Amino acid sequence: MDRTGKYTVVDACNDHGAITLREHPRNETLYVVEYDDPDVEAELSSLDAGSVVELDLRRAGRRGSAWCAESARSVDPA
Repeated sequence: MDRTGKYTVVDACNDHGAITLREHPRNETLYVVEYDDPDVEAELSSLDAGSVVELDLRRAGRRGSAWCAESARSVDPA
């Protein structure tokens, strides 16, 4: 695992299975392009733009902004 944190969905999952996220509080943009298991993919695929999720991520290949989601937990808005 390379990083854990809370992320806001910027663009919901597209036809290629990628989802665009913004990290709290730095506003860095990340792209989840791989998933460790189908349950993680299903969790992220069900989220709409504006949803907040806590993720464990690791790098996906050599591209700096591409990530693989190892786990996902929805965060209730406070």
